[in-house]
Amino acid sequence: MGGQSRKTLAQMLWRSFGLGRLGGILAIAMLVMAISVPASYADDVDDYDDGSSALDLADPLEPVNRVIFTLNDAVDLVVFRPVAITYRAVLPPPVRLGLANFLSNAATPITLANDLLQGNSDRASTTVARFFVNTIAGIGGINDVASQAGWERHTEDFGQTLAVWGFPSGPYIVAPILGPSTPRHLVGRAVDVLANPWTWILWDNSFIEASSPTLATMVSAREDALDVLDSVRESSPDYYTTLKTLYWQSRVSEINNGEIVEDELPDIPDIR
Repeated sequence: MGGQSRKTLAQMLWRSFGLGRLGGILAIAMLVMAISVPASYADDVDDYDDGSSALDLADPLEPVNRVIFTLNDAVDLVVFRPVAITYRAVLPPPVRLGLANFLSNAATPITLANDLLQGNSDRASTTVARFFVNTIAGIGGINDVASQAGWERHTEDFGQTLAVWGFPSGPYIVAPILGPSTPRHLVGRAVDVLANPWTWILWDNSFIEASSPTLATMVSAREDALDVLDSVRESSPDYYTTLKTLYWQSRVSEINNGEIVEDELPDIPDIR
């Protein structure tokens, strides 16, 4: 009896944290990747991506990163890209936009929590206003009515919060499936997965049902980037380096809330 109770308790704890679900599996993978990076690498990296110092595309793990990148690219070509193409072909633009808006609105609690953790009350107020306007007037967030009313969309994640708090980024990492990242970003992603309301709302559902929001977000994001990535893949002299540079630029912009100092950014290799 006692053994059965302990087993039931363990299963409840496992499910309550989303572990055993796709999001939880990704969270564990992210934490392991982040923790496994030797501390000595992080000590040699200029923490430029919070805007505090000069840019240095530190990539001490490049040989390993390139191997993982090649495997990720193969999976993308065989799985994610065909799914994104099919998704685009089957669903008309208004439906795809509505789904993307809904997923963004559903992720509002993560953005709001990180707005508050960063001490940014103005952006937190905008996040709250957007959520209520889009949920009520936008039919659950399907229509982005808030943007039309002047409350522009923004996102925040725990990786950005750690940057604001002064935690160093560590070196560039290519994580399996997840792609470009840093140890700080990986930890932030793991925390955001565990803090995601979907993790708790769907914790007692089947694997497919519980993973559906994560899968839907991945497909929507991949379809949105379909044309850009195809263009970069075809025209870049070094696809790996170009995506690394684009990743760093994106994180600079996100951490600085869209404000980019031009001399802190590298040139993207020619993609003519």
